[in-house]
Amino acid sequence: MNIKWIGQSGYILSDENTTIYLDPYLSDCVNRVAGRERMVPAPVSAQAIKADTFICTHNHLDHVDVDLIEEMNTEGIDFYAPSDCEETLYKLGVTSYIQFDCGAKAQIGNFEIEAVYADHTVPAIGVVVTYGENRLYFTGDTFYNEKLENVKCDILFVCINGKLGNMDVNEAIKLTEKIQPKTGIPNHYGMFESNTEDPHKYTDNISNGFIMEFNRTYIVEKGTLK
Repeated sequence: MNIKWIGQSGYILSDENTTIYLDPYLSDCVNRVAGRERMVPAPVSAQAIKADTFICTHNHLDHVDVDLIEEMNTEGIDFYAPSDCEETLYKLGVTSYIQFDCGAKAQIGNFEIEAVYADHTVPAIGVVVTYGENRLYFTGDTFYNEKLENVKCDILFVCINGKLGNMDVNEAIKLTEKIQPKTGIPNHYGMFESNTEDPHKYTDNISNGFIMEFNRTYIVEKGTLK
């Protein structure tokens, strides 16, 4: 299994048969709507996307990228998202929407995905991805909540920016200590100057921290990235 961080909370998960985009933000629609421009260029164009599945954790522009989805060819791509996203996705021309609220599970090739609890400013989910013996937990955007501690994983991908409905670095450290994954990886930083954080504040204060390089492909193996 391969994984690539494409900025903010966006990832591409893949193997030789299946490609899953999780919360991709690849346009500049937040700048168009709210005056917050990207700090890094989009690593993938709408025209170049080849995916089997999109997973969107909630209906905010950096998770349901309306400009991207409207521009790309969505034919043949299944969109998994909470029911709060359904109307938006259909308006964007999505033809294969699958309701993915907390507790839902699905098998996509060799990937098992599960929607788990998140506590955000709008209806939202976290996502657990199981691939072989590896269990990955993406918190999505969420405040700290004790319910998050119930999710067990090998690799934790946790928001750290502490603004606009997300836990801060200290809360991300606390969650990591509670869950005790083999690897803790920060995200939701480095995209907007007004809503970013230094990832080293997280990784320097846990024993198993790892900072992913932007747009680099890693292999997931035994609860670590290589």
